[in-house]
Amino acid sequence: MKITVALIVLISVPLQVGAQAPLARRMAAETYVSADIDADGNLRIVTSDHKTITVPKGGAPSAGETFGMQTAFEKPVLSDDRRAVAAPAMFANCCTSYDIPLQLVVYSRGKTHRFEGGLAIFDWHFADGGRRVVFSQQTVHFACSVHWELRDIASERLLATVDIPEMCGQVPDPPRVSVPRWVTGHVSGFK
Repeated sequence: MKITVALIVLISVPLQVGAQAPLARRMAAETYVSADIDADGNLRIVTSDHKTITVPKGGAPSAGETFGMQTAFEKPVLSDDRRAVAAPAMFANCCTSYDIPLQLVVYSRGKTHRFEGGLAIFDWHFADGGRRVVFSQQTVHFACSVHWELRDIASERLLATVDIPEMCGQVPDPPRVSVPRWVTGHVSGFK
């Protein structure tokens, strides 16, 4: 009797692993044909097989309760390979008459990623076909420097940063710095 039970266990293990493989492959191969904002302000994504995915607005950013809950998403963008969708997440701001983008929300391979840093994210783009994302962070007004980050989407790992000085009242002639190609282009130079 013990031998029979052992055989059943050994036979069922490969079947379970095999059943999980198609799901993993499907998520890796999932492509998106469109993205917009639904009537409730959530991010709505349509896949190539006509499935609708809803990414709900999130809670407060890690910058603190000063900003409150997410109010909306800005216009979503599909990556070049159509395997990622990103949209800035907007939050109320105590000191402006308008909401500001404090997070960049990326949906890729069945997972939602929320990138943030405490300052407004006004500029961003995909890199490396959609495997990575580049975004800037800066104060709402009178920024003397813009902080840029290059992040891997799947792992959310920080790959590179650079601070680029800008002309402002306190620094009328900022020093020139070498701007990495990933800040302005769509190829990061990372493997």
